[in-house]
Amino acid sequence: MVLFQILINVHKVYISDSLIKMIQVMSLVRNNWSTEAIIYPAFSLDPKFLLSPFNDGFIFFNNGRLIGNYPIALSLLYSIFPLIPFSFLPYLNVLFLYAFIRLLYRNSIQIKSIVWIVLGCIVFPLLLDFSENGIFLILGSYGYVYLWKAQEDDRISNWLAGNVLLGLSIWFRLEGILFFIAIQVSVFLLELTKKKFNLANVFQLRRYLGFLVLLILFLGWNDYSYSHILGPRYLATFTQTEKTILTQLQVLVSMLFTFPKAGGFSFGLFFLTPILFFAIIKELRKNIREKLLNFHLAVSCLFIVLVGCTSPNDGITLTGRYFLLAVTPLAFILNQQIESIQSQKFLYRTTLYWNILTSTLVLLISYFAMIEFYKIKSEVNQVNSTFTVTTNELISSAYGLELIDKKVVCIRERNLLPYFFKNARSENLTDFTLVTVKKVNQYNAEELALYTDLVKHSSYYGYDCENEIFFDRIKSRRCVLKK
Repeated sequence: MVLFQILINVHKVYISDSLIKMIQVMSLVRNNWSTEAIIYPAFSLDPKFLLSPFNDGFIFFNNGRLIGNYPIALSLLYSIFPLIPFSFLPYLNVLFLYAFIRLLYRNSIQIKSIVWIVLGCIVFPLLLDFSENGIFLILGSYGYVYLWKAQEDDRISNWLAGNVLLGLSIWFRLEGILFFIAIQVSVFLLELTKKKFNLANVFQLRRYLGFLVLLILFLGWNDYSYSHILGPRYLATFTQTEKTILTQLQVLVSMLFTFPKAGGFSFGLFFLTPILFFAIIKELRKNIREKLLNFHLAVSCLFIVLVGCTSPNDGITLTGRYFLLAVTPLAFILNQQIESIQSQKFLYRTTLYWNILTSTLVLLISYFAMIEFYKIKSEVNQVNSTFTVTTNELISSAYGLELIDKKVVCIRERNLLPYFFKNARSENLTDFTLVTVKKVNQYNAEELALYTDLVKHSSYYGYDCENEIFFDRIKSRRCVLKK
């Protein structure tokens, strides 16, 4: 894993989510843990934050400050490693991967099942770059195993450990709440199947008290800090999304399998790892035939339905990523059915070859995306400027972690030109550098037209723009205030 991370330069290249998450961590440290407000060097020129150099919607105003759309727990956790350079924090994911493998192995999951789950599923690609996925997977998975054991032996220690770990997981991702609901509903259904059903057993505090306390603290913190009980993740995604039943169904299909998009097909959970789908079908048929209710099957199915019905979107390429916690109960199901699937040689070999193909494609997409982005990053680093104006977020975000020190803005729309230039003149900006894409194609014609308008407006507002400097992928020109 570490070798692949080095190969794709995860310590040098931060794209989209990973960039925002690391900027949150760095801002928290720079602010001496007094506020989680994002440091934005170009704030005086962009007080309304209309020219964000980051992906649109990832950072927004809340209670008078700029914040990222990820919970404070992520920033706080990684900010306590002051001796480790920020750029090397992504490599800590290998520890989470080891802890996850150890959990599966110690609970009698066969090696071949572990290989399918770790290398053939969504786990490996989700742990490549900097994110909360590693710690979220560990907290949710260990919590799940404790609660699975608790519903069998009814030990207080297992109930407490499982609830506390799952309660901590919701501080990193909201899916932890849905996972807990799926587990509790499954426990209730298992109680119903018992000959001596006792409703009082279901509502014993030990079954959910630890989680409830942490949930109340989580909701209280969010309400106090962000004025919404579900926090920044909800504010940044759910409140900006309007969907119909049909579009939500498309999201579910995309997350489970795949769905055609303008940019190509997506990789859903079962599209990437179809053996998990066949394992579920076999386990379901077995349970129906024997009139049994399997805890792992109930939890995984309920969780998948809950996530699929509530998710605000399906991501971009690896759409099954929101089902990350389902991987653990699915590992137990696969382990129970792996021998049966292997006995059907054609099915097993087909799923194996398909899984190798899809996993390779996902890794190749990650590799080439990182390589291309690294090349753009190398070029923008050659643009020597005290203030940079770009025309798309791919170029502006290529500055990476330097955005916490560099003054970079991104102008995406023509109607923002007067806003920028009026602020530039009022703040006595003496010079800036325009950076845009070099080659014209069917996708960037409007962007280059915007670049031309930027040059024209520069002249109108009293700036002289020098000759263009060309690179392989971008071009730039410096504009200086007339004397």
